[in-house]
Amino acid sequence: MITKTAFCAEKSKTNMKSTLAITMGDPAGIGAEVILKAFLHKDFFEKHKCLVIGEKCVLEFYRDLLKINSPEIKAISQPNEYENGKICVIDIGIIKNDFEVGKVSEKCGEAAFQYVEKSINLAKTGEIDAVITCPLNKEALHLAGHNYPGHTEIFAQKCGVENFTMLFKVENVSVVHCTTHCSLRQAIDLITEQKVRQNIVLLNDALMSFGIKNPRIAVAGLNPHAGENGLFGSEEIKRINPAVEWAKRNGINASGAFAPDTVFVSAFKGNYDGVVAMIHDHGFVALKSRDFEAGVNITIGLPIIRTSVGHGTAFDIAGKGVSSENSLIAAIDDADKMVKFKKKQ
Repeated sequence: MITKTAFCAEKSKTNMKSTLAITMGDPAGIGAEVILKAFLHKDFFEKHKCLVIGEKCVLEFYRDLLKINSPEIKAISQPNEYENGKICVIDIGIIKNDFEVGKVSEKCGEAAFQYVEKSINLAKTGEIDAVITCPLNKEALHLAGHNYPGHTEIFAQKCGVENFTMLFKVENVSVVHCTTHCSLRQAIDLITEQKVRQNIVLLNDALMSFGIKNPRIAVAGLNPHAGENGLFGSEEIKRINPAVEWAKRNGINASGAFAPDTVFVSAFKGNYDGVVAMIHDHGFVALKSRDFEAGVNITIGLPIIRTSVGHGTAFDIAGKGVSSENSLIAAIDDADKMVKFKKKQ
């Protein structure tokens, strides 16, 4: 029997937790499945105060399809209606189970966009402390008329920031990328000394927000063997090394440029806390090969906290019950840590 005193103590404990919102992602993908599985984790409700932004009917559809014995799913209209022990969903009301699992559609793209937009608005007004995003499908997003390369750019544009980047975290190694969703030919031209400087600073600030007092940052080169002193390219000499020297002069513990094919081995041995990679695939291939299921994507440089799963919509396995929730759990944990650090400042 729960006494009134015990109930009030439990309610007070719940109110002290950070309010985290998980966007459901594309309804046709694995977002709903990994959310349902995350809420089944032991002590989940004791550790976290999480609500979902998406569709109640979609969560119920996957719960029934996959026979997941989830907590009660309850539709709410605003965060302060949260009830501990239930999966509380701010129901956007776009999808009426009129979607096909694993298929790209304009309607699902629109729904995924509106979940994200709602989360940003709630974070900007302080009604939630952080956003954790499940994957959207870029083709579906574009079909719905939202021509963003992905989540990162939506958050940056809606928050009105230009100095931002994508950070990917696996185990104790965090990586930022000077260029991401563009062609390799474009990426080479986009790598400037200023761009490298900017990413070193953003990574340094992010690592400090994780509680690392003097982050050790390795800067990767662009060319094989980091250019081999100009033998295989001059980008390191002209653009990357000057940025590293600038960072050192400004009190940042940065070094490089290092060969991009070996720098991650050194980082995972514990020699560095983070790496600045020049292009999308240098960093992502290394990290996703290390641990595809537990990686976390974080947008840094925003006025709000946003973390994300490290995987995509995985349409090929959607609705089959085989998706792992490990990346979502890691993203929730990291968001919680970042909120606590921010509140201490």
